[in-house]
Amino acid sequence: MPPNSKFADVDFSAIPVERVTPVLAELGQGFRCARGEFVTYWRKGRIQREINARISQCWILQCEDSLAGYITLIADKLEIDRPILIDEDVRYQTFPAIKIGLLAADKRAKGAGRLLVEWAIEYVAGEIAPTIGVRFLTVDAMYDADLTPHYDASGFYEKFGFKFVNSEESLPPSTPYRTMYLDLKPLIDLLDSSD
Repeated sequence: MPPNSKFADVDFSAIPVERVTPVLAELGQGFRCARGEFVTYWRKGRIQREINARISQCWILQCEDSLAGYITLIADKLEIDRPILIDEDVRYQTFPAIKIGLLAADKRAKGAGRLLVEWAIEYVAGEIAPTIGVRFLTVDAMYDADLTPHYDASGFYEKFGFKFVNSEESLPPSTPYRTMYLDLKPLIDLLDSSD
């Protein structure tokens, strides 16, 4: 990262993730994301419209009144092509889940995207799972074969332990994304044991 970068030497782990408020929604001037549509979603108010409609919620990282990144969470259901909880005697193939709807980080804000995903995992496991029945976090990892090199976000999510929903996932996918899931139960159990 160039030394004159807006986010040079910022330790994002020291910055709290904040829920978007109307005041914070005004941030975003100069926001640069590798995926231009995520800049447009922010600037044109799509995210605020979804919040107002109560179909998603958004959290951000800001640094000195600049938007470093944002993440949205929405209700979802995990539909999987095979039973995954047989050893727990649960034979469903559809489960309640929370989805990472959008994840965007300024390309100069190294580590902001990783921190937002880590925050979301801990938030869902520690705050949401104890109050409602939810065990899985899902994401539609973008895949764009039209770019050179192609854009494939699935590798980023695999680093957190996300797995492909379709056990026979092949490249290139027939859609511009590949659905993935993360089983939060190990973290939920760990958090429960520390209480």
